[in-house]
Amino acid sequence: MGAEKKSITLTIRGRKYPLRTEADSQRLEQVVELVTAKLDELDLQSCTKSGVAISDMRLVMLALLNVADECLTHRQSLGEIKERADSLSAELSPLLGNDSGSIELSEVI
Repeated sequence: MGAEKKSITLTIRGRKYPLRTEADSQRLEQVVELVTAKLDELDLQSCTKSGVAISDMRLVMLALLNVADECLTHRQSLGEIKERADSLSAELSPLLGNDSGSIELSEVI
């Protein structure tokens, strides 16, 4: 069973967001820093380009789209890394005398 949920309040750009979570406080601080940095980055870019601040809702939507795009990019990269690792494992397996076609991490270490 997971950790007990606790009530906390996150503050992002001066706004408070109460929630219940099992996440540890260090992880939540990292999340808040990442979200704040992304919002600040997009806010600065929009002000620089247009000279006008965009609405909070539009800013949040842009940040969400940017983070989702980054997530998909990383997922694709991880998929490519896994495919390459599987390919290398298949190539090395005969050299290591492993009949199963896969290499266990404990065999390599």
